[in-house]
Amino acid sequence: MKARGHWVAAFLSLTLVAKGQNLVINPSFEERNRCPNHFSANQRDFSLPGWRSANTGTPDYYNQCSWGDCDVPFNWAGESNAHSGIAYSGIYVWNRPAKTPRSYREYIHGELSEPLKKDKRYRIEFYFKLASYSVYTADRVGLMLTDSVFFQANDQVIDRMPALLWIGREPLTSGGWELASGEYRAVGGERYVVIGNFFDNLSTQFAQLETRKGRSPMLNGSAYFYIDDVAVIPLDPPDPPIETPLVWSDGKEVKPEEVYVLKNIQFEFDQYVLLPVSFPELDKVAEILTRQPAWRAELAGHTDYIGSEEYNLELSRNRANSVRAYLIAKGISPERLSAQGFGKSRPLVSDKDDNARMINRRVEVKFLK
Repeated sequence: MKARGHWVAAFLSLTLVAKGQNLVINPSFEERNRCPNHFSANQRDFSLPGWRSANTGTPDYYNQCSWGDCDVPFNWAGESNAHSGIAYSGIYVWNRPAKTPRSYREYIHGELSEPLKKDKRYRIEFYFKLASYSVYTADRVGLMLTDSVFFQANDQVIDRMPALLWIGREPLTSGGWELASGEYRAVGGERYVVIGNFFDNLSTQFAQLETRKGRSPMLNGSAYFYIDDVAVIPLDPPDPPIETPLVWSDGKEVKPEEVYVLKNIQFEFDQYVLLPVSFPELDKVAEILTRQPAWRAELAGHTDYIGSEEYNLELSRNRANSVRAYLIAKGISPERLSAQGFGKSRPLVSDKDDNARMINRRVEVKFLK
């Protein structure tokens, strides 16, 4: 008979949403450091990208690459395909103590790609399945969220309230994959997940499955679950990016209809080929136009007084067009850019010394709405 379940969780409700970005690293255990050949004898044996043990218990890893006891679908704990892919993990969620009232537990500890944001909603979920060689079964399993790496230096119950808790009205007897899923509102900063049974033996309901025979002493007296496809998925749209003011090199806010002199725009001598030293300043212009997609830009080239009117007019026009071509290569639409040359007709200063000549040789930009 299939176990009927209900949900108990902090900030939890059942909300179905479209699939979004999963923040869990290696959520279905497909990535591995090595191929498993035997069940874990030490907590360090369970080590794969994004996952490890949360206490001194010994979770197990199963992968289709295995030729030993940890194969998929046939392994020492049962027969099961993965919920997705070719791999899954396995943990003891309840055990029958031999002499002392010990509550042995195993937990898997996973990492998120980024911390959760305060007051944002997330869908948290994982799939679990009773191993087919497990002689006992239990009625609960859960997921805890923490803001730091968690490790408990024993193999007993982690006495924390999970963010997500699946409790069946009776111990699980289904042979298929079950889904624990719900909505969680973040405290802020949560970065890790821990999955297992967070209740001791007195609080956990269990049942012996009379038709089953374990393949190991531990399975004869324990409830063992496979785990797969862990997910923490944002439900709220991302916050809009904080726009920083558009400022020119003088620190003043960039405004349309004002003329700005491009600083440090340099060309090969007596040519219109841009030198690389010019690129940072031109990249700023491209950024402004990218952030203001409705704006256009007028580019104007100017020269100093040396040379003929005709020569300087052509040189200034070519230099303005070189700047335009650079901005187009940066993704700015050609229709948003115009270029013209004024030669030596519009000097900024009337002096004839080298400093004045350098000031008058320039490219200007004016932004237009």
